[in-house]
Amino acid sequence: MSIPDLTPGAWQTLSILLIVLLLLVTNKVRIDVIGIFILLALGLGGLVQEKDLWAGFGSEAVIVIAAMLAIGEALVRTGIADRLAVWMTRIGGRSERRLMPVMMILVGLLSAFISDLAIVAVFLPVVLGFEQRYKIPASRMLLPLALSSTLGLFTIVGSSSIIVANHALVEAGQPSLSLFSVAPLGFALLTLGTLYVVLCRRWVLPTVTGETEQSRPSIGVPEYLTELLVTETSGWHGQKLKDISFLKENGLNIIRILREDSVYRVRAATVLHRGDILLVTASRDDLLKLRSTPDVSVQKEVQRSLEEQDIHLAGEVIVRSGSDFVGRTLQELRFREKFDVTVVAIYRDGHAISRSLASTRLRIGDMLLLQGARDSMHELSEDTGLIMISQTSHNPQTRKKGPFALLVLALMLLLSATETLPISIAAVLAVGLLVLFQIMSMNSVYRSIEWHILVFVAAMIPLSTAMKETGLIDLMSQSIVSGFGSLSPYALLAATFWLGALITQVLSNTATALLLAPVVISAATAMGISPVPLILSLITGVNASPLTYIAHKVYLVVMAPGGYRFRDYVKFGVPMTLITFAVTMLLVPLVWPF
Repeated sequence: MSIPDLTPGAWQTLSILLIVLLLLVTNKVRIDVIGIFILLALGLGGLVQEKDLWAGFGSEAVIVIAAMLAIGEALVRTGIADRLAVWMTRIGGRSERRLMPVMMILVGLLSAFISDLAIVAVFLPVVLGFEQRYKIPASRMLLPLALSSTLGLFTIVGSSSIIVANHALVEAGQPSLSLFSVAPLGFALLTLGTLYVVLCRRWVLPTVTGETEQSRPSIGVPEYLTELLVTETSGWHGQKLKDISFLKENGLNIIRILREDSVYRVRAATVLHRGDILLVTASRDDLLKLRSTPDVSVQKEVQRSLEEQDIHLAGEVIVRSGSDFVGRTLQELRFREKFDVTVVAIYRDGHAISRSLASTRLRIGDMLLLQGARDSMHELSEDTGLIMISQTSHNPQTRKKGPFALLVLALMLLLSATETLPISIAAVLAVGLLVLFQIMSMNSVYRSIEWHILVFVAAMIPLSTAMKETGLIDLMSQSIVSGFGSLSPYALLAATFWLGALITQVLSNTATALLLAPVVISAATAMGISPVPLILSLITGVNASPLTYIAHKVYLVVMAPGGYRFRDYVKFGVPMTLITFAVTMLLVPLVWPF
């Protein structure tokens, strides 16, 4: 089939696919919005039947992804992951050489059941604490942490990319992979990945030389907490805080206001009055600028009513993928008004941004330095769009029910492994038991689910249907077969790996698996070989190929806390990707023959 033979429907589907790829590559539009675009384009174009258009929302892949996210959150909330992190420090000692392999093995095993991002969120504060307690720079530990969270391919529910790839197998009429069928691959990758990091860490991880804590950037907590009196002749009298340009231009952050012996929290719309005392934080240089304005005077004595306020000045959070914060400014988000927390600085691409913060559009991986009350910090840590790294945001509220959470997980695995129940039913049953045992509320279940991923996955499934019905998948698979299939199945296996490894550098691993899985299955069918080896090659390619910091969302998350640059990922990731490729070529055909 040649391109001129494409039907009008095929051209429409191809156009939708290209637009989707463009939107994914530019990373300017949320993936759930992209998913809605796909559904509207397919529906308005009449490219799939109505029942197929919405079939993705009821697919096994979407149900299993949602259920596993909730189960993983239960293990975090009950303190299971937290206790394991503490246990890691006990048996790993105080040296990098001992802590690193223990951490990687533990995180890799946990990632078979807990989402990679949740694991990194749990272990980030622990690893950052190594700097203060054991003098182990964060830059030496965070890349291994991120890597190990992607290597736990021990079950078919360990990654959303495996779940959607397995769904593609089932949709193509192939038998589903069993729960632990991919365990040999996960064991090999985790073992060799750990050995690689431990043996080669001297050469592939950033080193600290000369300056202290060069590995982890310091945003710079304001040096001074002081008070300003709004003078009797002040021009600030009667003005709203948001309208006072002097505050924004000079880096002054007001965190409390004392007025007639009452303490008020700060809002952007708060109107100042003569005699107000403002509790502010600022750098030494910014405070010196106060001499240039007659509107306020620096107080020599701190008011006790303000001194006793519960102020926390060291909060740090990271903007995660899929967050409502991505692409929006603090002003648009009404961040201070909503959370009663002030953003002091933003750390991005190796440097701190401390000016024009309100109008700076946030990106995935941005690290924000915050200040505010501890209660406000705790409330902020509950927001799923941010990862709190400077305090324990994962304090379990139901520690005593940890054993019940483990029993529920074990029951789900037993029912699925013995094929007593399909994995989707077993997973939903597990979530139901978590709610029944009051380990999680339904609201907690809903908050734990990454809805943006589910909407995107649910939309890509009918797009795959349209690609299949219009002949696009056949065209793409025939192109692959004609290019590599004439050589040998091994050439096709290698091509599948590198297609997945390279495309996932610009798309997410789940998006890459959704796009390529139907194509490689069709290619395998055309060659008369089993599609399972190609699917497993695709899975390793999209999960264990950290060539750049955008290869996987966890690498973006550790970028700012670790102070990493692009070259750090290349130096660390290229050898690891070659190891993954070697494992794929040697192990996959041996365990899963063509």
